[in-house]
Amino acid sequence: MKKVIFLVLLIFVCLNSFAQSAFDKALSELSTDLADKLSLKGKKKTVVLYITDINKAPSVAGKYLADIISSNIVNNPGNFMVFDRDNLNGIAEINKLISEGYLDENKTKEIGRILSVETIIVGSYTVLSNSIKLSTKALDVTTAFVIASSLKDLPLDGDAGALLGINFSSSSPGNSNNNPNRGFNSPLNSNEQYNNPETVNRECEKNNTGDICFHNSSPFKINIHLTDQGGLAARQYDGTAEINEQVCFPSILAKSFVYLVYEYNKDGDYVPQNAYRRANILIEKCKSKSFTIK
Repeated sequence: MKKVIFLVLLIFVCLNSFAQSAFDKALSELSTDLADKLSLKGKKKTVVLYITDINKAPSVAGKYLADIISSNIVNNPGNFMVFDRDNLNGIAEINKLISEGYLDENKTKEIGRILSVETIIVGSYTVLSNSIKLSTKALDVTTAFVIASSLKDLPLDGDAGALLGINFSSSSPGNSNNNPNRGFNSPLNSNEQYNNPETVNRECEKNNTGDICFHNSSPFKINIHLTDQGGLAARQYDGTAEINEQVCFPSILAKSFVYLVYEYNKDGDYVPQNAYRRANILIEKCKSKSFTIK
């Protein structure tokens, strides 16, 4: 009977282990590493203030990551006291202190005083081809010095990507190891690629918009003219790109556009009637694309 009970318990533990995704496991390991380092420093009162994207902007993914790290540290056996993240938005003083996107010594001390914590945890993430590189650090509120940090690659799959609002498709035909766009979508053609979807405006779903960038790989400065050919009501955009630079048009209505490319002459002028390239390009909802002009 004891053997049967043992086997049942063993199977239950194994099933629980498999149920935890690689993403959740990696995030748990990062949280534990951070908690262990804080425990060695004797710091038990903390708050996970924010996790931002690589551009230091807040996002749905960042909020989720911060919430889970906070929860993991609460459940750590080190007996931490963690300020409830749900209450942060209701504290106007805190929102004012972090509105500029950086923490100096004075701000760190003030946040520590208001929340009665010893350390502040902040972080940022970068979306890679099939993982998220998450970097976190804990600041001592008395000095603003970093006293602990942890870096982890969080493997992405379809479920984790959907949860975080990140477009991920491991089965996409373009997702080979040699494809720089794996983890998002395969290119539509050799000159076009998809960019990090986290850069797209958060209102894209409601407004039916997407982004398009043109990278200038030609040997001369160019002007890009973008139009949906809607007659008097046409949507039109113009931008200039130096050699090896790019021009971007954010939050464009998702539909087919015509783009025209004009070459600047040696005097720095171009003739609008003499486009050396004219073609169609599709703007896709909630996606960012780059097109290379050669």
